[in-house]
Amino acid sequence: MIQVHTTGDVEEYAAAAEPFLKADPCARNVLLTIIQNVRGAAPSTYSGPPSFWWITDSETVVGAVSWTPPYNLLVSSLPAEAAPDLARAAVTRAAALGLRPLGVVGPAESARVVAAAWTEITDDRIERDRTILLNVLGSLVDVPVPPGARRPGRPADVSAIAEWLQVFSAEIEHAVPANAHLMADRMVQSGQVDLWIADGDIVSMVGYRDAAGVLRVGPVYTPPEHRNHGYARRLTYEVTAEALQRPGIDRAMLFTDADNPVSNSIYRQAGYEPRGEHVEIDFAERIHDAGH
Repeated sequence: MIQVHTTGDVEEYAAAAEPFLKADPCARNVLLTIIQNVRGAAPSTYSGPPSFWWITDSETVVGAVSWTPPYNLLVSSLPAEAAPDLARAAVTRAAALGLRPLGVVGPAESARVVAAAWTEITDDRIERDRTILLNVLGSLVDVPVPPGARRPGRPADVSAIAEWLQVFSAEIEHAVPANAHLMADRMVQSGQVDLWIADGDIVSMVGYRDAAGVLRVGPVYTPPEHRNHGYARRLTYEVTAEALQRPGIDRAMLFTDADNPVSNSIYRQAGYEPRGEHVEIDFAERIHDAGH
């Protein structure tokens, strides 16, 4: 019997869902790191209280979902028959918070069935469905070293990193962080962002973190005036190589826009290979005709 469970308590959710999430730590990596974020007091970077759901089939967890406003609903693989109950539970939670998810992100089949169920019971319609590739490292490949060198982000870099987080989000048409400065500060303080410095200037950045033995690379950003020099490619290589030397990390992955041949080429040169399709689905409110 399929059941959907709802909570705003990260520990209740983690106790139920973490074993399921760790069973596929690449495809479910973001869901795992959201648990880390909320536990680490990062909810202050969100625009509303986090919400969580997990799905069971005869008491076995078969799906997990989180929502950290202003971001989209983030879903794992889940049974299609769970989508209507999940959508109703999410609508109820959104109404209680006075907020609404802007869309759904996750493995293609599951995200689409959840988005369809959501639009069935709301005034939302699907405005965009964008394919995102899950890329997993095969064999790491050395890449050319451009002028300059890598160094960790420092407190003095926080304002620049925050600005780049906002510009990057706008460029990829993603929700802008609720507090980019706080997010940048946390990345620096936790040692989760490296920069490439050339001629004394910051020319590229790569964020990264790990969960369940998997390094996830991103966000990766190079301003337009510094592109096509190999900075991000080399940063990604060096961050990956160093992480794989740390105890407990034996895999690496990242997401790319399927329609961006440049970024896909950059990461494949370093040894990352596409292993599955996820989607980002954006909602928009339906415009009702006059008199209806």
